[in-house]
Amino acid sequence: MANTCLYSLIKASDDSCQYAKDNCNDQTIFPFTHYYFCQIDENWVILILIAPFLFFILFNFLAKTVDDYLSPAVTFIAEYFKMSQTFAGVTLIAFANGVPDFLCAVLASQDDDGILIAVGSIFGSGLFMTTIIVGAVILLSGLVKAEKVPFMRDILFNGVAIVLLMIFAFIGQINHYMAIGFCSLYVVYIIVVLVNENTIKNKQKQDEINSQEERREQEEKQLLTQKEEVEEGNQVIQNADQELKKELEESIPESFKKPFGDMSTISKFQYIYITSLEFVRKITIPASNQEKYDKKYAAIHQLVCPIAMIALLGLFSMEIYEVKVWIILEIIGLLLFIYQIIFEIPIIILSMECVVCSIIWCKQVIQVLIDFILLIQTITGVSYSYLGMTFLAFGNSTCDFLVNTKLASIGYGLMAMTGCFSGTVFNMLCGFGGALVRLTAIEKYPGIVSFDLFRDVKSGSQTDIIITRMNNSIAYCVIIFSLMNIIMTCIVVITKKFKLTKNLAYYYFFIYSVFFIFITTLTVALSSIVSYLSEQ
Repeated sequence: MANTCLYSLIKASDDSCQYAKDNCNDQTIFPFTHYYFCQIDENWVILILIAPFLFFILFNFLAKTVDDYLSPAVTFIAEYFKMSQTFAGVTLIAFANGVPDFLCAVLASQDDDGILIAVGSIFGSGLFMTTIIVGAVILLSGLVKAEKVPFMRDILFNGVAIVLLMIFAFIGQINHYMAIGFCSLYVVYIIVVLVNENTIKNKQKQDEINSQEERREQEEKQLLTQKEEVEEGNQVIQNADQELKKELEESIPESFKKPFGDMSTISKFQYIYITSLEFVRKITIPASNQEKYDKKYAAIHQLVCPIAMIALLGLFSMEIYEVKVWIILEIIGLLLFIYQIIFEIPIIILSMECVVCSIIWCKQVIQVLIDFILLIQTITGVSYSYLGMTFLAFGNSTCDFLVNTKLASIGYGLMAMTGCFSGTVFNMLCGFGGALVRLTAIEKYPGIVSFDLFRDVKSGSQTDIIITRMNNSIAYCVIIFSLMNIIMTCIVVITKKFKLTKNLAYYYFFIYSVFFIFITTLTVALSSIVSYLSEQ
């Protein structure tokens, strides 16, 4: 179906406001397009002033929610159930760190254009992570010695995922079983990680059994050293977290430590902004772990969180057996409130509540971002893929950039670099795979969605065909560049014997610069052609 929410069509109508209301209804939470054409009367100045402010608030809120609530909560859950670091790293922690990209891909995939936003966001952030962030990690670390098996494993799964999507694009469509198979590849990835971990442990045990008698004393010393190293390794995440907390405390502006009356005007605005958002999170998201536990707040959360989450999701009208869902949840919340006052709810339950509430907040924030992206696309006509790989990808990667570069600066460069590559595996297989599963499962597409990036549309005007070509070309350029980057990384790292030096960092910066300049030039050129044809 041709897109009727085009800037040229809106301007050509007798009433731009009414046309936008009738034809631009793909925004879920905030109808930004309606506001732009009706409330602010297409005022570019207001839009330009609002856009940076809006992006800053939303991405900042998103990053803080993930860093301060979601990530600590899933880490605590992993420790509570005594999961191995490897298993927790590729499941719960990977989900916590990748939830912005995951939700962005799933929420954006409402239709064919939404798939292009998801492609741009997932592959754009993946390319940014495996070039710019990895390069920054190497620069801050000086030298990183990559572990052969984990590194090649992550490279292989990255490459396989990209190749599979290219095959889907050549086929031209994806059915429900293909989507499930693609998403399930992450289960294979987890199994490979665990098998690899067990193989290493068994090999170490076998080496101990086959040790010679005369070297027993020497090997006992070595085993003692290895034990100490393992114990140190088990503290890596905890130590890194403590270091990050210390850095965060030291990074608090001195002006915030002064009495409010003694602060400058700018500091007062900053203080009000930060404390206001933190209060909203603190009152609507339970404690993530034992350190942040407060008995009074835990009781209040049982009453506030259900109604707050229902309000965020807009489910006040939802019923179960003719009873409002919010009433059921509030009754349960009241019972939990009484239980918390008399006894205490186990911290693990509060951590699980924290995960649910954090995800709901992230979901709604990302949906607002997508709504605003749709307004920008309507006004500029720029490719959905390009907007996804710039605005959304950069924003979603900000948290990864800050965390991984900080890890590298305090001596955990290998962990940071591994997180970049394993994170892209999760984002592609679970994020984009989950989007495909969702899209193929909804009623609008009975099991099949179009993913035809290499062919023209069979019908439509010349302008529609050009627009389709533009969107598709940006999408497969991002995919092809991602594959080329993975192949070149594999070749270069093997050539350097898995020693990542500063020269490799400069190479990554150069590759991403070439990609960004090329893709931006292509987008501008194609957008100009579309604008010219629309005027004819």
